[in-house]
Amino acid sequence: MLLDPGESSLRRHYNPSPLIDSAGGRGLALYRFVALVYAGILVGIHQEHVIRWWPILLWGACALVWSVVAPLRPRPTTTAIVLELCLAGVGIFVTNVVYDPVEVSNGISTVPGVWAASPVMAGALLSGIKGGVLAAAVIAATNLGQAEHPSQLTWHNIFLLFILGVLVGLAVQLARESQRRLEQALAVSERLAERERIGRQVHDGVLQALALINRRGREIGGEGEALADLAADQERSLRSLITRFEPAAGETSGTPESEQVTDLAARLAALRSARVEVVLPAGAVRLPAAVTQEVEAAVVAALDNVSRHAGEQARAWVLLDADDQGVEVVVRDNGVGMAPDRLVRAVEEGRLGASSSIRGRMLDLGGDASWRSPGTGGTTVTLTVPAHHVAGSTP
Repeated sequence: MLLDPGESSLRRHYNPSPLIDSAGGRGLALYRFVALVYAGILVGIHQEHVIRWWPILLWGACALVWSVVAPLRPRPTTTAIVLELCLAGVGIFVTNVVYDPVEVSNGISTVPGVWAASPVMAGALLSGIKGGVLAAAVIAATNLGQAEHPSQLTWHNIFLLFILGVLVGLAVQLARESQRRLEQALAVSERLAERERIGRQVHDGVLQALALINRRGREIGGEGEALADLAADQERSLRSLITRFEPAAGETSGTPESEQVTDLAARLAALRSARVEVVLPAGAVRLPAAVTQEVEAAVVAALDNVSRHAGEQARAWVLLDADDQGVEVVVRDNGVGMAPDRLVRAVEEGRLGASSSIRGRMLDLGGDASWRSPGTGGTTVTLTVPAHHVAGSTP
């Protein structure tokens, strides 16, 4: 039984947890224990200033239990982060109860110490920069509320909290974006492998049968020729289906329109039909969305000219190529061709389809469009876009 090329990728979805979720979670778990030990050392150093021990011991026991329980979940949750923020906040305000008021005024270190940065890291692991900064803001506000007169050290610690939230959040976002791109690449690779497998099966069975029907139908003649033509057309369509590359369209949601980047190959792939074949490179051709739209419109205009002027039986081919010099799109047909002065006469007659819809668009992008029609028939339109429009190129 033949399977749809995309069925396998839907059935077997690559969705492992991003590396930052597992590695970051283990790092956070270790940090909680190390920070709790360090907080205990600081309390021991300042023990002569302690006036109440039971709140310190109670908070330490709660923090220890939380440090054991929290890593049992595969990743932080909003509820867990809120609870950890509350635990850290309580520890910060307990400082004013357990130490001598004079030492508190002098800026003695809080009971949690650097353990208070744990919910900041957890927030960053959950929601990236936004989560890290929000958690850091809560801890910073708690520190400012606890300190009677915030010292330079207090502001220094607050600054470090925000730096931690931003850096860990940035690492999380980059890791998840890399994971998303990896999943897309694996899905495309699996889809292509499945297409090759199906192509081998089709070639050994269906295509051979269609070729035999085509050949025998022409030998029989009469109504057999109509059957042969139908078989030949289905053979061409099936060969195109099993050999063409289907790129995945780039995602641009949430990006300002002026910064959106789309895949020209994916847009041109949608132009395939029974009379139009599209040949694409192995990878995506990423251009600014506005440039992609203009190039696609020019190609559509060229194909429209083929359907109107090349003849009823004419077929067209669209070839896309990209390199360090830029992007080139070739639209070729096997129609009746055109006279050498056809474009000049069209402009004189006021028909500006080629000069405006096609060449005008390319000139606006800094590229060009050219036509070639040999005497044997057919027309070739070549569209070029300069390299600085290609995503990732150096202007």
